Amino acid sequence: MLLGPEPGDTPEENFEVLWKTLDEKYALFPVKDVNWDSLYTVYRSRVTASTTENELWQICGELITHLNDGHLWISNRGCTQTYDSRILDQSIKSGFSIDLIKDNYLSHTKTVGDGYITYGKITGTNFGYIYVYSFLGVPSGRDWRYDFDQVIKDLYNTDAIIVDLRNNGGGFTRNDLYFASFFIDHEIVYYYTQIKTGPGHYDFTDPEASVISLREDTLQYTKRNLLLTNRFSASGSEAVALIFKNLSYSDQIGDTTNGSFGASLHVAQMPNGWTIYYPSALTTTPDGNSPEGIGIIPDIKINNSQEDMIAGNDRVLNAAVYVLNHP
Repeated sequence: MLLGPEPGDTPEENFEVLWKTLDEKYALFPVKDVNWDSLYTVYRSRVTASTTENELWQICGELITHLNDGHLWISNRGCTQTYDSRILDQSIKSGFSIDLIKDNYLSHTKTVGDGYITYGKITGTNFGYIYVYSFLGVPSGRDWRYDFDQVIKDLYNTDAIIVDLRNNGGGFTRNDLYFASFFIDHEIVYYYTQIKTGPGHYDFTDPEASVISLREDTLQYTKRNLLLTNRFSASGSEAVALIFKNLSYSDQIGDTTNGSFGASLHVAQMPNGWTIYYPSALTTTPDGNSPEGIGIIPDIKINNSQEDMIAGNDRVLNAAVYVLNHP
């Protein structure tokens, strides 16, 4: 009785739930250049009692794309279809191939972590190479974070390590921090987090520092490293990139990262069974800026084309090897 009646499963009510949920709970309005009230006026006018489900799906999807957020999407009943807020050129993904790298660049190649981690040495060099497909868990449920211990042991006597996070969309914070902790030589504050606390666009907790500290239970690889990224290096991969930016012996090569920094993913249900996924925390760098929607810019910007892939050539990896050979 205090909350009022449940919203009905009508096109109008479903749109209202989506808009209001984000209006009150979405955390990144302070760094998004949008007028959410004006967008309501534009898109609400397109929804009527006779709006079909397909039409409503398109309208709701178009609405959220204005927020351009890699942590914001809607899914239909059964999660067989999603509408992502952040739209990127999918062809960029095909500018990377771990099979090409294994075939043309690596020796002593190993794959661990249920296939999520590939590593070895660049042929003809003493440079290590590590590719991490994702920082998510795996279907088997095994915590492969500790596979990293063996990876670092195997590559510890190399002269440098190339860390490849291209197409890595992130995952669990504990995994990307565990991985990054092998490479640091001091405690690092890499960003600050504010949790959404109320319905206003600026209702937040005070900023809390996110810190990565030195570990005493592992080897520390503090020799030269290079981080490879592209526009599909997102979320947890970007946290690693921020951490590595604080290391004097590290550089980033490739393309600017995705720009998806909203943390603490939450969900809400619409009356028709669709699910809204949205970030409920705002992250900023120690200087007070937010790379949300921008990404982490590399020190050397270079991309692969489809022609490069067809020719069996990874220009980004070539550039990394060149940099290591010409200090």
